[in-house]
Amino acid sequence: MRWLVSLIVIAIMAVGLALAGRYDPGYVVLVYPPWRAELSFVSFLLLLAMLVTGAYLLTRLAIITLNLPEAVKARHQRREAERQNALFTDALAAYLEGRYQEAEKLASRIQSDPQRIQLGRVLAARSAAEIRAYSRRDAYLAEARESESPLAALFAEAETRLSERDATGALTAIEAGKVIAPAHTALSRLELKARQMLGQWDDVLKLAEQLAKSNALEPAALDHVRRNAHLGNIRRRASDDKGLLEYWRKLPEAFRTDPVNALEAANAFKELGGNDTAVDILEAALNTSWDESLTARYGQIVGKNPLKQIERAEKWLTEHPHDGALLMSLADLCAHEKLWGKAQSYAEASLAVAPNVDAHLALAALKEQTGQMGEACRHLKKALELCRRAG
Repeated sequence: MRWLVSLIVIAIMAVGLALAGRYDPGYVVLVYPPWRAELSFVSFLLLLAMLVTGAYLLTRLAIITLNLPEAVKARHQRREAERQNALFTDALAAYLEGRYQEAEKLASRIQSDPQRIQLGRVLAARSAAEIRAYSRRDAYLAEARESESPLAALFAEAETRLSERDATGALTAIEAGKVIAPAHTALSRLELKARQMLGQWDDVLKLAEQLAKSNALEPAALDHVRRNAHLGNIRRRASDDKGLLEYWRKLPEAFRTDPVNALEAANAFKELGGNDTAVDILEAALNTSWDESLTARYGQIVGKNPLKQIERAEKWLTEHPHDGALLMSLADLCAHEKLWGKAQSYAEASLAVAPNVDAHLALAALKEQTGQMGEACRHLKKALELCRRAG
């Protein structure tokens, strides 16, 4: 279309010059002794235009000829870039489609500019990790880390090492990545997982709070992380009564009255001989949120004042008359205080709510105490039968 417009313009100019020459009396004399040439003015203009056009075309031809090697080289580079782009696209498609062996093969062949090479090696490393070819993964990542910006390689290494539960190796990569990008949210998420695997619960709590402030952790997920971290810290301090008590008192009330946390802490204190503290923990939690696992444990931990425990448990019983675990705890506490009649009544009441092994064992022990060996054997058989059904 552009050539057609150019031809039309030239034709119009030619017609214009022809008409101008018909009515224009002007002429041009060219003298170079001993030669002399006389032209009409229009002919001179046409000749001049032809000379200028010819000179322009010759100049363009010379430039094109001189630039021909560069043009050929650029063409080859464009074709190679297109081939490498297609290779990367095919490798990425294969990875996303789950064809990991093919993705690794294609990605490892990428050999263009440094950035594309790095991304190709990262993709090859991820593909190799998916098929558990960890030695090849490490080789690809080592090559990718040599680039000017190795963050993608470090992130991929952290993710793949976490997937094989190598938390220490993942943490090394994460820390190197955080030197480059200190506020990298996704790296912080990976660090949270790594430190959870390693049981570094104090660091887990700090990271969880940081992620929550940046809206990178949902409230429900934050509560879950906090609970697990507190449980981990309780277990870690289970051999240090002073440290455990100090840590427990610093916990927010919502966590101290949480049934799971309370049960874990009560068990830890009992193992350390702190039965009174364990009883206090269970009572505080039960007064806040009723939980059968806590009521079952309450009768198994006897503090310095068992009668007060019985009194408190009987008060709870008025509010929860059909709680079999609470009835069984009362039976245990009464048996500890040798209140055999009450112990038997509570154990039988627990059986009336639901058949359970603990009640049959307690009744067997009580019957043995009173010399009723036949009844004791009967309850032992029923306990064994329940165990067989459950197991």
